[in-house]
Amino acid sequence: MKINLKKNTVISIAIHGAVAIALLAALILLCFKNSAGEYFDLAIDKALSKSVNGNWAKTAFAFLFSIIAEYPAYFILPIFAVMLFYSDDLVAVKWRKYFKVAMAGLSIIGWIILCFKSEVADMIQAKGLDGMKFYALMGILALCAAGLGLYLGKFIPKKTRYILFKFAIFAICYVIVTIVVMQGVKTVWHRMRFRDMLKENALGHDGFSYFTPWYTPDISRIELNPDYHYSSFPSGHTSSAAHIFLLCTLYRILPKWREKKWLKYTLYGACSAFVLLTAISRICDDAHFLSDVIWGFLISYTIYKVLDKLFFRNGNNFAVAEKALADMRQNQ
Repeated sequence: MKINLKKNTVISIAIHGAVAIALLAALILLCFKNSAGEYFDLAIDKALSKSVNGNWAKTAFAFLFSIIAEYPAYFILPIFAVMLFYSDDLVAVKWRKYFKVAMAGLSIIGWIILCFKSEVADMIQAKGLDGMKFYALMGILALCAAGLGLYLGKFIPKKTRYILFKFAIFAICYVIVTIVVMQGVKTVWHRMRFRDMLKENALGHDGFSYFTPWYTPDISRIELNPDYHYSSFPSGHTSSAAHIFLLCTLYRILPKWREKKWLKYTLYGACSAFVLLTAISRICDDAHFLSDVIWGFLISYTIYKVLDKLFFRNGNNFAVAEKALADMRQNQ
């Protein structure tokens, strides 16, 4: 058992090291210019863009991932806050009411984020439903979805809630920390998107002159157009997609999953492919540069690995959850 554990650790370190070196090499390369005096970061987007004269050409591939890439992060609060709402018996009696209120609040916040910040919401606005009508409709949908989720949560088996108690707290901490860090970096960097540069070109301006390399925040902070979103760096979609690696932690927690050795490698492979396709789609969609998607992944995945180590280095559950599971097995 110890030999296998050591072998798995060595393999994990080797794979993570190889990926880290490859990404670091790519980021270093993107700091330089090609023979035409253009940053490779910008040249890659030019080569992959399908837009013509500033008219944004959204392909089916880019459209699909612009929607589904957000869901691994956006569904964490609605699902796991509800699960914790009904796990209040694992919390000290004096804190239970506050705990339930907090989890109900997180569930509502999760649905509000999902309804207002998702690509679907942007599509609804693009169809003409804007202003107070949009906010009223999405607000009602968020509250109804949160209410339905809290109702259905009571049907989650108690054993499942106990097993996933610590995992749920870990997942919620992960999404909150990542959102705070990502939004903070986006605000500071203030990087113009490639598609907005193309719009400037269509107006007869040199949109590419507003390009800034990834290591330099846009200190000029020029606002050319209120419709532009100066949040290219880092990629939020790629960061959200990286939350799918939570499935790899879930593999270690669920007993039935752990019994299937092949599932571990299948999960890692599928999660990696999902993030990679998301990253490529964001570049093809004229939304981000290569450096944006690399850093979006690095930030999110680093937070994931750090929190994973902090939460699960001494077992898979809090002591109170382990005791509750033990008592349940004794009474069966």
